[in-house]
Amino acid sequence: MIAVAAALMMAAGMAVPAFAEEQPLKVSMPETVRGYVNCEIRIQSPCPGEAVLRLYDANNNPWRVMRADVAAGDNRIPWDGLGENLERLFAGPYHFDVTVTGEDGTERTASAKFTINATKPALVYALLSSETLYLDGSEKWFVEYYVSAECQVDMEVWKDNRKIWTESQYISNPDGDLYYWNGKTGREKLAPGDYTLVFHSKPNPDYSFTRTLHVEEGPCPVYEIAETGPIVPERGMTDGEIWEIMMKPSVVIRDTGTMKRYDIYERPSTESRVTGSLRGATQGLEVLEAGERWTKVKAWTHTNGSVCTGYIRTDKLCVVQPQLHYGLLIDKKDQTMTVYEDGKAIAVLPVSTGKPEPGNTYRETPAGAFLTHVRLGASFAQEYFRYEYPIRYDAGNMIHGVGFTRVGRVRDYSANLPLLGQKASHGCTRVSLFATEESNINMYWLWTRLPYHTRVIVLDDAE
Repeated sequence: MIAVAAALMMAAGMAVPAFAEEQPLKVSMPETVRGYVNCEIRIQSPCPGEAVLRLYDANNNPWRVMRADVAAGDNRIPWDGLGENLERLFAGPYHFDVTVTGEDGTERTASAKFTINATKPALVYALLSSETLYLDGSEKWFVEYYVSAECQVDMEVWKDNRKIWTESQYISNPDGDLYYWNGKTGREKLAPGDYTLVFHSKPNPDYSFTRTLHVEEGPCPVYEIAETGPIVPERGMTDGEIWEIMMKPSVVIRDTGTMKRYDIYERPSTESRVTGSLRGATQGLEVLEAGERWTKVKAWTHTNGSVCTGYIRTDKLCVVQPQLHYGLLIDKKDQTMTVYEDGKAIAVLPVSTGKPEPGNTYRETPAGAFLTHVRLGASFAQEYFRYEYPIRYDAGNMIHGVGFTRVGRVRDYSANLPLLGQKASHGCTRVSLFATEESNINMYWLWTRLPYHTRVIVLDDAE
């Protein structure tokens, strides 16, 4: 533009003034950043426009996209050192790539490097075991906590916009903790009704979670074992039909949480042939015939993932209600996971389920209807890889992030990440840790939102 203006002035015989060179786009920020601590990203822009800030680690994995309108001159963008879904970014080198698009459509780019070191203590999630608490104690009610660093967590109980009780717990377990509560506020129990619970850490109350809780005087309902009808939807069903099946009560093998295997038999006798091996506590069973002593069920066995039908003693079974707001549908044929919220599909993610091999047929991810269990911590290691944000739903089978290796402070996801969309695991379901332009839902989003007893349905790929 400057050169064109100068040429026109010279052609007209006019004196050409000295034009100032446009200042380049500049981005700067502190050399060191802490998670859950506010800092400022400084953008010095030569023009007004829209700024897009993309956060990458040393291997150019994308962790966050931020947008802001900027003016010509000095701009300050606040940032708390967290990822797309407020995930803690682990220590190491990062950089922001910034693009400012001016009003004329011209793009200007700049970047800033920095290091993340540690995080301030904060509450990462507070997940209720149920939205209903029964005061007689017939069902143990608990909250699952996870904190970024050990600290005190407060649970505030509110009624009619008035805080009536605060229950505090010091969380030091790096794998998270369970807090059991019987509804008492001191020596008194809550009156039946609806309450609001607010959770936050003592040193960082800005990161809080609000939950609703219904309190009932009587015992938790006990349901009879009855025929269930199909517990897994068919391909081609509508979201409404899938959600209706997801919200069915689950008939499961009564178990204290060990999720050990239980045999089912060809006839209603333990002397008859074993037709399959099923897991307790979280694996849903399709009830074909309900009897006083024996019940005929159908499910997918854990030895090789095949469908099995057989009998199990009725007194070993119980009925469990799934959580009401979320559900996951894993399709082994398409290698996708559809995330449901309140009956609507909100995301479809590529996944990797189990890849069986000769002699290792147990690596097949069993199909069926399941319920999530309590959390196991933030990560685990297996065969040279570390996997983050595991959600257990079927004994050793979990949903978790893609694996990574480390060289110094740099994480390498290149071995697992390209395999999403095809079978690759030892039975678990792998999900990306990175949000996309299409959806911000990643493994961390699932890990911090899906509570105990969330429905997980796995569709078989057998022809």
